[in-house]
Amino acid sequence: MNATTTADLRRLSPVELEQLGQQSLREHLAAQAVIAHQKYSPLTPDKLDALLHDPDCVRHPVRLVFEFGEMAMHQFAQPDVDWRNREQDGRVLYLRPLLKHHSDLWPLAVAYMIPLINYGHIITDDHCLRYGATLLGLMEEEYYQRLCQLGDFLGVASRMIPLEEPMPAGCSRRAHASTPA
Repeated sequence: MNATTTADLRRLSPVELEQLGQQSLREHLAAQAVIAHQKYSPLTPDKLDALLHDPDCVRHPVRLVFEFGEMAMHQFAQPDVDWRNREQDGRVLYLRPLLKHHSDLWPLAVAYMIPLINYGHIITDDHCLRYGATLLGLMEEEYYQRLCQLGDFLGVASRMIPLEEPMPAGCSRRAHASTPA
């Protein structure tokens, strides 16, 4: 689908418009992940603060907090408004407290959450997976497996996922998706 003018867009059905919007969002997220990867790869705990305060990569300055916040039991992280940084429209990223002493795992969780921090609830698990894999320089399957291991390590609860949704071999359903249900 290649709509190039306003007239072309007006001729599209609502379904086609949504598909075009989703494709545009996927392309934008991929481009943003490439920029972040080029600037911060390999992403280490020492580079996280710079990434989380880089307006070219993250729309809001982000502060990491090792508390549950409003996190659901199936989540390993949850972004929220940072009431301490209202003047810069800051965000806080709550990470499960167990992660505090495992800084080697922070990039996995943070990379997954950046699209949600940047664009809110229009973001899906697939967006987060693709962005995080690109940022970390991994294949999506490898990143997904690492997220599964992270979820298992943290003991996150299972989230109900339709049975018809395919799951990679060797991954429990518990780590699938940390975006809000």
